[in-house]
Amino acid sequence: MKIVIKYPLFVLLAITVICFSPTLFNGFQKEWDDTWQVLENPFISDQSFPNMSFHFTNFYRGQYSPVNTLMYMLVYRLSGFDPLIFHLASLLIHLTNVSMAFYLIRNIVKTAKQSFNFDRVQLYAFFCALIFAIHPLQVESVAWISASKVLMFSFFFFLSFLCYIKYIQTSKILWMIIVSILYCLGFASKEQAIILPLNLLALDYIYGRLKWKKSLLSFFKETALLEKVPFILMALCFWYFSSSNNLGLIDLDSYPTHHRIMFGFHSVMEYIFRAVAPVKLYFFYFFPMRIGAPLPWFYWGYPILVSILVLFGWYNISRHNRLVIFGLLIFIINLLLVLHILPLPRPNITADRYMYISIIGLALIAIRRVDYLLIKFKSYRNPILSVIIVYFLFYSGHTFYRTMQWKNSKTMKKNVTNLIEERLDVRDFAEEYLLIKKHEK
Repeated sequence: MKIVIKYPLFVLLAITVICFSPTLFNGFQKEWDDTWQVLENPFISDQSFPNMSFHFTNFYRGQYSPVNTLMYMLVYRLSGFDPLIFHLASLLIHLTNVSMAFYLIRNIVKTAKQSFNFDRVQLYAFFCALIFAIHPLQVESVAWISASKVLMFSFFFFLSFLCYIKYIQTSKILWMIIVSILYCLGFASKEQAIILPLNLLALDYIYGRLKWKKSLLSFFKETALLEKVPFILMALCFWYFSSSNNLGLIDLDSYPTHHRIMFGFHSVMEYIFRAVAPVKLYFFYFFPMRIGAPLPWFYWGYPILVSILVLFGWYNISRHNRLVIFGLLIFIINLLLVLHILPLPRPNITADRYMYISIIGLALIAIRRVDYLLIKFKSYRNPILSVIIVYFLFYSGHTFYRTMQWKNSKTMKKNVTNLIEERLDVRDFAEEYLLIKKHEK
């Protein structure tokens, strides 16, 4: 049985709109970040040139996202503080990102698997982009107006990926200049965009431009690496700019190094678990203990799980399975800054929105595995396809329901409040409890 999807991008966007349609009936999160970031943000209502100039050269409440604020300004000019239009803007940006992800994945699969025919490449791109589009982990980024920074910087990321591919294909320096501009715009949307150079190296790998040499010196003379020097310098400038504005990139009052390494292992595996089985999703995930307290015993099992992940990667390297390795790279690279190995001042140990781009990497690996199963077990093709259909129905239904949970601050926080009450019975998390209650007032 040959699977062919006519007008795949149209079908993809239609499913995405259906899954996220409840967000158009949601309000602002007035007891969370939407108040200070949107409703009481002086740069949105007062659109004078001095105000805008100050916003582009300074941080606002510890964050730098003037391009995202420009989007808020445009929405405000259209309809004032109408939550419908703000949510519609977020959904439209997500739909644009889904479209670019579809074309990006199609190009990558076509390059990595040149033996695939057009229909097979289309299916890979469709299902990978579908996971990116409607996975329940994406709800936070799309349904939370304050998380539009994630959507905006990802928009510039995807554009930069596509332009960089154009550079690889044409060798025209103009495309690199455009990528540099997009890099600046991405950083001005969210500081997390600083990680772009590593993503470009991942693209170099999948396009065969980055090959290991016997001599380490020869490897570092590779054209693909030398081309990244300007981007690395830009990244250092971005880092310096953030530090000079007292952003607090490094949290000196933090957990000890061995605890932070365990947090990193935990985060990597937790994101994989949530991608495979997106249940018990919250808007806030707490650290397991206070600074100075002993690490829970079960955290020592995460290094074993990460070791298995490393062995999985090594196995695919030995098999020259570039698509899987590229997926692992995209997954890890776009989480590097939020794994807490660096003591960044983050109150939550993980967050669903951090997976917005990384989910593409896991989607590539998942679709590659499913394709393998369909080929290897042809006699079980129909049962396998049935399971896949049920799985995607679960995804879409869960996303639809979870989007409704973001209707307002009360509904959004309900499951977390219940969780805190349960945890107080066994451990003293009074400070965390007060943190949530403070925003509920």
